[in-house]
Amino acid sequence: MYVVDGDNLLYATWKHPGLLPADRDRARARLIELLSALAQRESTSVRLFFDGTGGELRHGDLAPPKVRVHFAGPAKESADRAVREFVENHATPGKLLVVSADREVTNACKLAGAKIVASAELAQRLANLAPPQASRARPDKPTAGNLKSKVEREMLEDIYGDDELRSHIEDGL
Repeated sequence: MYVVDGDNLLYATWKHPGLLPADRDRARARLIELLSALAQRESTSVRLFFDGTGGELRHGDLAPPKVRVHFAGPAKESADRAVREFVENHATPGKLLVVSADREVTNACKLAGAKIVASAELAQRLANLAPPQASRARPDKPTAGNLKSKVEREMLEDIYGDDELRSHIEDGL
């Protein structure tokens, strides 16, 4: 099981251009997605600890397969402390892979028996796992000659809006 210092890994992952969105909440959601894919690929699980609260994250962002997300909030003071407490209180800390670059976290977790993975190392693995997110380009503006079906027209209406679409094609489909 990976036990992840989320903000620490987030910082390391931002060093890979295009891998995470600039918005912090969306970056957290993307990081959770990537960790879920890694955990499924490696048949393991992830405990991910962030400072503060969930912010603008939706419930679906927080419940991907194989990942449990925790927010330290004011009660634990920090995700660093929450990670250390989780490892120190775990029944088998020797089976845990702690992901952090924070010296206090890694030293305490190593003393408890956990193995350490540097945040930069896992960030690189995540970058290799998933290509950078390309911004979704809008399809070319439609013309009367290139619409093939009613379904295609409805899809383009969803993208462009009915009025904008109507101004770019002739009626008759």
